[in-house]
Amino acid sequence: MTENYEELLDRALEQIPKTISESSRFQIPEAEVTTIGNRTIIKNLKNIATTLNREPSHLMKYLLRELGAAGDMHGAQAVFQGKFSKNTVDERIRRYAEEFVLCRECGKPDTKLERKERIYILRCEACGARTSVRGI
Repeated sequence: MTENYEELLDRALEQIPKTISESSRFQIPEAEVTTIGNRTIIKNLKNIATTLNREPSHLMKYLLRELGAAGDMHGAQAVFQGKFSKNTVDERIRRYAEEFVLCRECGKPDTKLERKERIYILRCEACGARTSVRGI
């Protein structure tokens, strides 16, 4: 080896990229929200629930409680009584993902929601952590 340590270190530092970008494989789809009269329709609720790896009924129950509205599921879409903006719906879905989907230890979305009697347990398949979450 004819190069000394400093030259090797300089060459290694030159090969490191200047900007490091991190992209997450977990993307929550944006809600397709339509308001008709006094009703708000989320056209892709089932798609969002599938992406989050949760039952559409669980997500629907959470949204009904958080929005403080009555509503119903019709196929892949949800109909809520009341006018809600797209930003409001997207924010509630993001909160749902933080509370009921993402692991509190490692932050990965590879979790299962299990129900043991009256308690919900969020079990991470990536790191093995178990965390209790509130019921809806």
